[in-house]
Amino acid sequence: MSTSIVDDAARRRGLHAYQADGVCSQIRDALLSGPLLVGYALLLGASNTEVGLLAALGPATQVLQLPTVALIERWRRRKAICWWAALIGRTAALGILVLPWALPSGARVPALFGLLLVVAAFATVSGAAWNPWMRDFLPDETRNRVVARRMTIATAIGAPLTLAAGFAIDRLRDAFGAPAEAYVLVLGVGAVAGLAGLIPLGRIPEPGMAPATHRPWRDVLGAPFRHREFRALVAFLAAWTFATNLSAPFFTVYLLKRLDLPMAMVLAATVLSQATTVLVLRAWGAVADRFQTLTVLRVSCAGFLLSVALWPVAGMLHMPWLVLAVIAAIHILAGLTTAGVSLTTGTVAMELAPRGEAAGYLATNALVSGAAAALAPVLAGVGADWLETQRLSITVAWTSTFGPGQRLALEPLNLHGLDFLFVATVLAGLYAIHRILAVVEWKAADRRAIVAALVAELREQVPQSLRALTTVPAMRDMVYFPFSLLGRLLPERRREGRKGR
Repeated sequence: MSTSIVDDAARRRGLHAYQADGVCSQIRDALLSGPLLVGYALLLGASNTEVGLLAALGPATQVLQLPTVALIERWRRRKAICWWAALIGRTAALGILVLPWALPSGARVPALFGLLLVVAAFATVSGAAWNPWMRDFLPDETRNRVVARRMTIATAIGAPLTLAAGFAIDRLRDAFGAPAEAYVLVLGVGAVAGLAGLIPLGRIPEPGMAPATHRPWRDVLGAPFRHREFRALVAFLAAWTFATNLSAPFFTVYLLKRLDLPMAMVLAATVLSQATTVLVLRAWGAVADRFQTLTVLRVSCAGFLLSVALWPVAGMLHMPWLVLAVIAAIHILAGLTTAGVSLTTGTVAMELAPRGEAAGYLATNALVSGAAAALAPVLAGVGADWLETQRLSITVAWTSTFGPGQRLALEPLNLHGLDFLFVATVLAGLYAIHRILAVVEWKAADRRAIVAALVAELREQVPQSLRALTTVPAMRDMVYFPFSLLGRLLPERRREGRKGR
């Protein structure tokens, strides 16, 4: 129920519910998405093309942001829209659990797609109402700390559960004699956690919205494109989302099929990446406050592209211990840099969205980024099967005249299959970084100074983070956080300063 003013007592109770919802969302998203969902789809018979389509389902439903904004403008009840949409979507997720026994093998993958489409569609509706709701509920003066606390608690609780899920699937597969039961049990925990999360979600109060102005749709959706800096930001996020989604859905496929790693090892790499994120999250926040957010964003984006560029290196190695070392380095670097990307993209998007008009601005941004995120994995999935037949290699050979058989050959480049998608991600990502130069910065900072500041922050904060990790007894998995949920708003005066330009 909406209330025009949320008093201090109600806000405190709501903040506790906000943190509890974060934990439930973490468990749900961890066990019903990511490597586990990809592994389940592969078990049901999904191909590379279908994995790409699977990754495109969520972004493709972003078009539902438009009718959701219309409902918000008409009903002015964001909490009700969010809660009921979440209930329908999370209930539909239960149908995923019966697919191995309810349908013949040829119908399982299409049924999985149908159910996940329903889940994604109502998740989009729920998220479109959640973002402006939290935009008004979270207090401006402590928003950074509240959001960072939610992220830290959720990630810390989630990481061990991810690792446990991987070992459970491998052990239960041996116990049952078939992997389907193992996957269903693990996915079932995620489905139950999602339904349980509706309880704290319903306890978060909703501040009342301002009276409707009944603006024309062309004004609501056109305003973000008339805002020069927000338009540039949308262009960057669309290009960046397209670049990352060319290869990100296939990380799990690469580890399971190309490198032939067990699911426990795949999820252990995920935990390593998320543990790194927990350790550096506060440091990135401090550095972003010290330097300009957009400059920090470029540095973290470049670091992430470096981690993507290392994937083909792992595929060219033959010694198992060296392969695992490179995979570990990739996930550590990815965890380090994606923490900065997630925080800064959310900060800029919500910073530039005017108060009272956030729904239209964030919905437009999500719609454009969603279209890019839906197109990229489809193109990558269709091309992945064809790329498996392609190879690009460079061999450097040296033959000696000192004796017969004195020949040395090196192969510094050997790309085939999914390796080409990683190269495409790096090239498209570099273009995206170029696009963000169009967003005006308040102050520029040298990249070396940013890296040095990050190292200094880590020296102060990592020991405390390590103690926090090692003293939590029952933690669970990682979560994919949408950029608008990770928004770390800068002070309100900065936004007003930009609007006054």
